Amino acid sequence: MKGVKPPWTLGGYCMMIFYLVSSKRMVSFVPSPLEVADVLPGLTLSGLYAASYNTGSFGVLSEFSAFPALVRYKKKKGFYVPCSKVESHEEAYRHQGAWGLQKEQAVFEWKKDRNRHILTVQCEGKKIIEIRFSAKKISIPVRVSFPFFHVRGNGVVSYHADYAARVHLSTSAVDIPESSPLAIYGFRRKLLTTFWESSKIVLHPPEFENMVIPEGVSEGIFRVGQDQRETCGVKKTADDCRTCHTV
Repeated sequence: MKGVKPPWTLGGYCMMIFYLVSSKRMVSFVPSPLEVADVLPGLTLSGLYAASYNTGSFGVLSEFSAFPALVRYKKKKGFYVPCSKVESHEEAYRHQGAWGLQKEQAVFEWKKDRNRHILTVQCEGKKIIEIRFSAKKISIPVRVSFPFFHVRGNGVVSYHADYAARVHLSTSAVDIPESSPLAIYGFRRKLLTTFWESSKIVLHPPEFENMVIPEGVSEGIFRVGQDQRETCGVKKTADDCRTCHTV
């Protein structure tokens, strides 16, 4: 990130919902060389992540991501994240180079009624998800590191984030319209909903394999192969990339 050296820090609160899904179903959504990893016979772990950051390296920012599967790459395991939603084009541009992760613009609406939170995320004027969740009063302090993977062309980006927070078990209701791009994942068998209060997050710089990386990658867009527009797995025109930012 331009002007901000890694590791990057974030502060705020976030929500994570975990699901058990068919490993066989997820194989078609996880690109090679990543492999779907089972947590139970025939089942992998997937989920949803939403956060409202109010302090840290990125300033005020809302983010939403879906991770279709727990994956294996060589001797490492982590969650595959195809893309992330943020609030504006300016935020996507401002964070170029931080993750090597596709960023898409979205509209976030957060509401709170006592201990119930409601989040609605829209893309191009259409709702892609609505989450209602209520945190239980009891919480426990948690410190954990989450590893993630992203695939760009024939290259692999890996990174991890350290979380320190008070974690509440929660209840949740998730509405994913049939027209939403998230509907293909079949998030139905919910395992656990958690609310991470007073989160302090440290995002470590990414590691790259089989990729062409210009000097100072943390301060700019990196290339995959010979065309910077091949960053979403398909060749894009300059017009396409106005709404699809690689960061």
